[in-house]
Amino acid sequence: MFDPISGLLALLVAVFAAAGLLVAAFGAAPQLRGLAQALRPSRARRRLLAGAGLGAVVGAAFALAAGGPGAIAWWWLAALLGAGLHWAEARLADAGPVDDVSRSSGRFGHVLKFLSACAGLGAALAAGGLLLAQQGAEVLRDGVGLASWAAGPLLAGLVLALALVARRRPAADDLAGVDALAAFALVAWATLALAALIAVPGAIAAGLSAMVEGAWSGEAALAGALAAAGQAVLWSSFAAGPGTGGAEDGDPSEPAERLVGVAPVTAVAATLAGLLVLAGGDPRAPVFSAQPSALPGAPAGAVALEQHLGVGLQPSDYGQTVVLAEGLGLEPGKRYEVVLRADPRGHRAGEVIPGDNLVVVPTYAVAVDVDSVILRDKDPARAGNPGFDVHIACTRERVQTRVGEFYKLRPRDPNINLSQLMRARDLDGPYVPLRDYRFTASVRAAVTLESNQTRHLLYEEPRPADAPADPSLRELITLGYAGPYLDPGGATEAPPLAFAAAPGASLTYDERVHLRLDAPARGLELGFINRLGELEVPPWDLLAGLTVAVLPHRDDPELDVRVPVRSRLAFGRLRFTSADPAIVFGELARTHPEHGAPRLSPPSHRFAAEVRAATRVPAPRPDGPVLIPLHRDLRPSGNPGYSLYTPHPAELLLAGMQAPVRDQFGAAQVLPGLTAAFGRTGAVAGGLVLGALTLAGLMFWLRRGQRFGARCFGGGEAGVALVFLVCVVAGPACDPAALLRIAAPAVALCAVLGLTVILVRSPRLRRR
Repeated sequence: MFDPISGLLALLVAVFAAAGLLVAAFGAAPQLRGLAQALRPSRARRRLLAGAGLGAVVGAAFALAAGGPGAIAWWWLAALLGAGLHWAEARLADAGPVDDVSRSSGRFGHVLKFLSACAGLGAALAAGGLLLAQQGAEVLRDGVGLASWAAGPLLAGLVLALALVARRRPAADDLAGVDALAAFALVAWATLALAALIAVPGAIAAGLSAMVEGAWSGEAALAGALAAAGQAVLWSSFAAGPGTGGAEDGDPSEPAERLVGVAPVTAVAATLAGLLVLAGGDPRAPVFSAQPSALPGAPAGAVALEQHLGVGLQPSDYGQTVVLAEGLGLEPGKRYEVVLRADPRGHRAGEVIPGDNLVVVPTYAVAVDVDSVILRDKDPARAGNPGFDVHIACTRERVQTRVGEFYKLRPRDPNINLSQLMRARDLDGPYVPLRDYRFTASVRAAVTLESNQTRHLLYEEPRPADAPADPSLRELITLGYAGPYLDPGGATEAPPLAFAAAPGASLTYDERVHLRLDAPARGLELGFINRLGELEVPPWDLLAGLTVAVLPHRDDPELDVRVPVRSRLAFGRLRFTSADPAIVFGELARTHPEHGAPRLSPPSHRFAAEVRAATRVPAPRPDGPVLIPLHRDLRPSGNPGYSLYTPHPAELLLAGMQAPVRDQFGAAQVLPGLTAAFGRTGAVAGGLVLGALTLAGLMFWLRRGQRFGARCFGGGEAGVALVFLVCVVAGPACDPAALLRIAAPAVALCAVLGLTVILVRSPRLRRR
C-alpha cells in the first residue's frame, strides 16, 4: 500500500535534486564561484544559521537512525545542492516584484504562493515549535538535569522575553542579539564536539570510515542510502531554509554569493554531531545486562543489593538452622541482628472460609497491617508476573476462637465472592501481605560427618515468653520469606530491585538516566482469551489507550492482521474485545487458523533510573555500575486491583518488553559521546550549548512563522506568536516519534512548494 509520507519525501528528493541541478547549470556552479564571498561576514547568513544550529544536530541523529552512518555522506551532497539554492533564492529576490511568481504565473502563482505560506506556517509550528522544543527539553533534561515539565514553560518564557525586547528595537536590528547568540553557540558547539572527538582515541577515523562505508557498500546502498539521502535532503534544506523565503532576511546590498556558506556550515555541524553519536556507542544498545538473574522470578540483569547469608538449611538440636556462606566474617558464639524479607506479592498464610466469604489469618505480629487479600493466576506463564495478581481490599476484625486468635478479612465490596472468583477465573490463594521478620540470631560451628568439614550455622535464639506470636523460623522460610540478611540496628529497609549495567554502557556514577522500554516489532504477546472471548491483560496504564490489536501470522509477518479493539476495566484486569464484527477473539482458531492469539503494541514506557556503584551487590559483582529504577514501589508489587496503574519496569520486562535503551531521540544522543570524553562536565557543557541553539532556533522559527501567517491571513502576527508559544510549552510533553510523524510531512510539503518556485523561475537566472 502506498505510504503518503514516503511518497512526499520521495517527491521532495526529486524536486530538490532537479532544482539543485538546474540552478547549478543556469547559474554556472554558484556553489564554487561564491566560496570567496561566502567567507565574508553576512547578517543574512547569521540569521539563517540561527535556525540551522540545532536543526543540524537533530537532523544528524534522525538521519543516522534512518539510514545508518552513510546518511551523513549523503548530507554533504545535499549541502552542495542546497548552497546553490540559497544563492538562487537571493538572486531571484533581487528582481523585486516584477519577477514575483504570483505576478508572472497568474492564478497558478497566487495559489502556489498561498499554499507555500500555509505549509510554511504548519512547518514553523510543528517542527519549529513542537519538535524543536521537545528536542531542547530532552537535551536540557539529560545535560543539566532540568525536569521535562519545567523546560517547556522556561523556553516559552525566554522566547516571549526576547520577542518583547526585539519589538523595541529597529526592524533591521531586532534580533541581532539572538543572531550573535546563535553564532557564538554554533562555534562553541563545533569546538566542544571537535575537542571531545579528539579526546576519544580513534573516534574521528572510525566515524568517518563508517560514514564512507555505509554510503557505498552492499545492503546500505540498496536499503539505507535512499532513506539516508531523504533525511539529509529534508533536514539540510529545512534547517537552512531554501524555498522558504530565506532571502527576505538579507540586505539588498549584500551579494547573493554570501549565502552559499549556510548549507556547508550545516553539513559540518551535522557531521560533528554524527561522529559524536557514533563515539558514544549505539543508541539502540540495551542499558541493562542480558545475563540471567539469580533472583527467582526476576527478569534478566536483575541483581540483589544485599548479601544472602545462607547457602542451605540444616535441622539441628537448636531447631531450624541456616548454613552460612563462606567468607561472611560471622564468628561462632556471637549474636547478630538479621531479617527475613517478606514478598510484596504476599504469602500464603491464610485460609478461605467459603460459607462466610472471608479469609482467616493467625494474629501474627507480621500480619498486624494486613488489610487485603491477593490472588495469583494459576497459569504458569502468568503466575510469575505480579501484573496478573488481583488485590482485594478487605476489612479486618480480630476474633477469639477456641483454637486461638485470628484476623477475619472480609472483602470491602460486598459483590465480591472470594470462592466464586477463584473458581471462575482460575486464581490461586489466598496470599496476604506480611511484614519483614527481624530477630536476633546466633552462630555456631558444626562438623559434617560426610565430609568432615566445619560449617557455620545460624539459628534463632529462643524467643522471650512475652514475645508476640509469630511463625517459627522454619515456617517463615516455608511461607516464602527471603533471607536471612544482616540487619544492623534492626531497621534496615528492604533494598530496591537493581539491574546490572550492560558492558560498554557509557554511564556516570550517581547520575540519573532516562530510559525507554519498547514493545517488540510484532506486538507484545500478553494475556489470554477468557471465557467471554476477551483478551485479558494486566491493568497497565500504557495499555488503556490502545485501539488496535495485531493477529500475527504464523509464517509471514507481512500477513499480520490489524484489528480495531475496545477496552474496559473489570475485576482488576483490562479486557479487550474486537470492534470488527467479522473478527471474534474467542473464535480465532476457526476463523483465522493461520494466525495466532492477538497481540498488543503499547507505546514506549519511559522511566528514570539512578546509577550506583555495585558495592552492595554480593559476589560475584558485575564489572560496571548498577541501575535502580525510580518507581513508587522499590520492588514490583503488582496490580492494586482497583484501577489502572503504572507498572514497575521489571513487570514489563517479564511480559516481553525489549531491554531498555536510553530515552534519547535526536539531539540528546550526542551527550554520551561528550560524557565519554569529559565525564559529567562534558554533558553539562553540551546541554548548555545546545540549549542556547534551541533558544536561537525557536526565535528563528517564531519570526518565520509570523511572516508565513501574515501571508496567509494578511496579518495576525500576535495570534501566530501565541499559538507558537503554546506549541513550545506543549512540545516537551509529547512523544518525539509522534512529533516527527507530524513535522516531517509538514516540512517536506513546505520545502517541496518552496523549491517548486525556484524550479519554475530557475531559467531567469541565466537571463540575469
